[in-house]
Amino acid sequence: MREKSADYIKASQELMQQAHDEFAQGDFRQASEKAWGAAAQGVKSLAEERGWHHDSHGLLFDVIGQVSDERRSRPVRVRFRAAQELHTNFYENWLEDYEVAESIAKVERLLPELERALQAEQPRFTPRTDRQRRRLERLNGGGH
Repeated sequence: MREKSADYIKASQELMQQAHDEFAQGDFRQASEKAWGAAAQGVKSLAEERGWHHDSHGLLFDVIGQVSDERRSRPVRVRFRAAQELHTNFYENWLEDYEVAESIAKVERLLPELERALQAEQPRFTPRTDRQRRRLERLNGGGH
């Protein structure tokens, strides 16, 4: 594993712990942002390991889309969207505490999936649609 990829994993784990701590203290905005950060760092770890670009929100969604398609796992997308909702909540503060808790739980289920994808050999993937082809181009530095 690349050193930078390992650093992203460590940051992800630390941020997830901080999300729990902030939630327990009643700071749902900070808990939301820390959980988003944990998810983003987990995605960056996988992207880094595969040599993919990951320096924007859009590229993080591209990584998730690629992993979801490769693993045929729609929950990966759903769980990452929950993380994005938490990121938005940091700015808007519109989620109820139970909604923050539910979304944090989704992020917690996302992180092991990303780690499994990180440890597995990258599967052969043949893009079947123009959207998939464009996504792979962006991840590999084209159209970026």
